[in-house]
Amino acid sequence: MTLFGKLCLSAALSLGLTGAASAADFTMKIAAGAAPDGNVCKNYLDVWAEEVKEKSGGRIDYQMFCGGTLAKMGDAVNRVSQGVADVAWDLPGFYGARFAGLTAIGVPGLYTDPEPASGALWNAYAAGDLGTIDEVKVLWVQAVNNNSFFMAKPLEDYTNLNGTKMGMGSQIRAKVLEALNGVPIAIKVPEYYQAMSKGAVDGLMTTAGAVFDFGIEELVKEIYDAPFGGGLTFVVMNKDFYNSLPDDLKAVIDETTGYDRSKWASAYLRDEEHGTVTAAGINIRTATDAEVEALQPAITSGRTAFLASAPENPGFVAAIEAQLAKE
Repeated sequence: MTLFGKLCLSAALSLGLTGAASAADFTMKIAAGAAPDGNVCKNYLDVWAEEVKEKSGGRIDYQMFCGGTLAKMGDAVNRVSQGVADVAWDLPGFYGARFAGLTAIGVPGLYTDPEPASGALWNAYAAGDLGTIDEVKVLWVQAVNNNSFFMAKPLEDYTNLNGTKMGMGSQIRAKVLEALNGVPIAIKVPEYYQAMSKGAVDGLMTTAGAVFDFGIEELVKEIYDAPFGGGLTFVVMNKDFYNSLPDDLKAVIDETTGYDRSKWASAYLRDEEHGTVTAAGINIRTATDAEVEALQPAITSGRTAFLASAPENPGFVAAIEAQLAKE
């Protein structure tokens, strides 16, 4: 090779012109308030993002921003709407009545298995039966496992909490706890560890994901499982980002989200949490039939509180129940 040829080859290599992959046409900034090493940012959001990258032929890439660095829980939807993040995971329950149609899935007694519940919820939302969300594009929903009690100290009787202080994050859970003579303490998930470690709460009414993502399992001595109702996370996208994509890349987003992704999301979380709790070796008590019967007034109290809190709520629950019957 001549000296000129060698110089040309060197220049090509330095400029990446020898067949190396070109830069992506679009890069999604994906935000989550969850811990970087937890089950939201590892093996969940990244799995979807890698699938989008592959199906788009590398034309859509992504960057992950976890731990609240770009968007905190309860504010991620706002950050996506503002264009600070392109995609974000968040908890609709943090927004009060803003997403009441979706959060209706958390009413106690609606489901035991979150996988079909997610499918039903998505179909009810897609049909327009749960209200409209104009500020962002909802990519998928994730019904989570029913809430449990995660206790710093075991209780002899969970059907009467007798003043036990319980951290939680929704009106429905508060009503259930009050009906059990407990004291609900409204705190956000990132505050759970400090509240429990300092004795501000005696336990948490939440799911395993919220506990294990933040290392709270080291404070938990017992888990009490009962049909207390589930909850919800969702993933949303900035509408301007979506609309900026050409039709073939919009199709990639559409293909990897929606009904099937919603069911996949809940199945993943259900199975992952089961394995995590089992491996942790924490004592688990499951409510007996007699205890479930004793808990029914409290469970009904949570459902009644939601139905009565807004005139549209009974319709939301009815729509979800109709879709659950089809699942």
